[in-house]
Amino acid sequence: MLGVFCIIVSEFADAKTLRIVTLEYPPYQYLENNTPKGVGVEIVTEVFKRLNQPITIQFLPWGRAIRELQSGHADGIFTIYFSKTRERTMLYSEEVLIMQSVSIFTKKDTDIKLNGNIRELSEMRVGLVRNVSYGRQIDAAIKSGVIDQIVETNSGTQSFKLLLADRVDVVISNKLGGMDILRRLGIQSTVVPTPLYELPIPSYFAFAKNTKGKKLKIKFDKALQAMKADGTYDAIINQSQGCRAVTCYQVGD
Repeated sequence: MLGVFCIIVSEFADAKTLRIVTLEYPPYQYLENNTPKGVGVEIVTEVFKRLNQPITIQFLPWGRAIRELQSGHADGIFTIYFSKTRERTMLYSEEVLIMQSVSIFTKKDTDIKLNGNIRELSEMRVGLVRNVSYGRQIDAAIKSGVIDQIVETNSGTQSFKLLLADRVDVVISNKLGGMDILRRLGIQSTVVPTPLYELPIPSYFAFAKNTKGKKLKIKFDKALQAMKADGTYDAIINQSQGCRAVTCYQVGD
């Protein structure tokens, strides 16, 4: 699904509008009634509001969003995990945009017993979304071949549907994003995150690797740091924990 959201700051309307790309990734950023919502959208919007900088936010498939930034056709992207490979083609913010966590999901009635050792995933069919990083530990296990029975999909929803159809044994997913998908599919009692797998991963905002991107990165980091210092950042995070993607529920439910 594609969508474009424009934020125009009236007192700075003559400034060139920045094109920011992202993926639909509840509860962090998503479209509801064609309106971008989510904690990631709120934080990014507030940062650029403080910079008096108009932006557009466009939702794209993740692989395309990354390519748009790498080619310079987009000015920024969020929320994105760090990787050495990506660092060669984009500029990451110094400030963490949102701390996330990755979990391993299984069917509740499965005979699979996971003890928290990533090497045990070598014996399993693993559902993943293509072009998505799952943090250093998971990415390293994939690169080294420890996780080698990979079934790639275009979305987390597709991955969970494969799990329901017994075409994969486990799904690796951002925990809150995965919980939101379970809620939307109505399978919270059928599929669950494994308690021993909760890998904390910082996610960032990244800019095009050019002169404009370097200048924007400095301004962005200062504004985000100020938000964290004055309490605005925590207020946005705390408010988001009460309501995500249409239906309100508490984190961990």
